[in-house]
Amino acid sequence: MPHGAPLWLMPVIIPVEFISFMVRPFSLGLRLFVAMTAGHILLEVFGSFAVQGLNAGGIGYGVWFASMLMIIGVSALELLVCAIQAYVFALLTSLYLHDAVHLH
Repeated sequence: MPHGAPLWLMPVIIPVEFISFMVRPFSLGLRLFVAMTAGHILLEVFGSFAVQGLNAGGIGYGVWFASMLMIIGVSALELLVCAIQAYVFALLTSLYLHDAVHLH
């Protein structure tokens, strides 16, 4: 119960607070899953472009080269996103643990 909340609001506040505390670990996992999945899908798409470009020949070599540049760029972006996600995960985990130990 939050400190200073009126007693008549407790039937509403208690379930909302409980759901809020239960959803937090799920949201952390979902955030990491989505960030990893998006990067892997981009790498798969550009990888298939590269293979198709090599199989096509002619102008396909240009497609292969552009796809390889994009793969390198997306890989660098994934490393950046990885570092940012690690920082956000550690920050949110510490905030959530603080809230769980020191309620309101």
